[in-house]
Amino acid sequence: MPESVLAQGAFDGVAATAAGPPLAFTSRAGQGAGVGQAWDLRTRSALGPPIPDFPDHRADWAFGLLPDGAPAVAWTHRDRVHVLDPSTGAEFTVDGQPDLLGLAVHDGRGAVVAVFGPASDARVAVLDARTGAVRAEFGIWLGHWSAIDRWVLHATPATGPLVGLACDTERTIGLLDVEREEEAASLPSSGAPAVLAPGPDGPALLVQPSGADLLVQTLDGDPAVTLAAPGEIGAVAAAVADGRFVVAADVGDHLAVWDGTSAEPSQRIPMPAMVNDLALSTDGTLIAATDAGLRVVSV
Repeated sequence: MPESVLAQGAFDGVAATAAGPPLAFTSRAGQGAGVGQAWDLRTRSALGPPIPDFPDHRADWAFGLLPDGAPAVAWTHRDRVHVLDPSTGAEFTVDGQPDLLGLAVHDGRGAVVAVFGPASDARVAVLDARTGAVRAEFGIWLGHWSAIDRWVLHATPATGPLVGLACDTERTIGLLDVEREEEAASLPSSGAPAVLAPGPDGPALLVQPSGADLLVQTLDGDPAVTLAAPGEIGAVAAAVADGRFVVAADVGDHLAVWDGTSAEPSQRIPMPAMVNDLALSTDGTLIAATDAGLRVVSV
């Protein structure tokens, strides 16, 4: 199916639910400030009103599905953390200006993971995604770089209490367990954009570029499956779509799509604009945030 433009504008970020109904969330440039918007991909329409004064930095917001089946978006604005259910409009705020935000599952409940720097004395606050109550708080060591050099990886609810802390200046991805309040593992990283995604058999997978290839591996350090990319790799996305594990990547003038873990791409989709971010939904919709609109295609 050819790609189509879902919305006009310059979009800098996109995320999709890793389970449940195919929903997405985007950030784009507005008149003097960013705008956030949720989308129902089943109807190709906006879900709820736009959010003004939305952050344009991808590390400042997080979107996903909570264990109770509700979507949630969390973002920072003027020293407060906002958490919204786009399907109902229910929203709450708590004081704080974390450097990083993510989503996780804590004792069966949805949680917002807020990371505050500096690296030498970083703090993680785990907030209930329904009430804002603090469920856990603990310190971590982020090495020799501050939290602002990093971003949080998650794919709730498949990733459970785990979130990944990736960094473009270090060669590891730290996996935090917010229930055990510690770093559970450290995985090698190329420093390029990486994603966590549900695996076709249940356990989450890490997908990341490595030179001219994409590596797909489990979180327990098993040998990676290598996918050959036909060009320089930019943004990456992965999801279980209609029972299939699908990986997509921006490789310059087109998007490459791998069905399962076959070594070569099964689809190549021309892309006439610069891709800033990618996401894959549970129904196989590939969403590209570009400088010339929000573009979608079924894969």
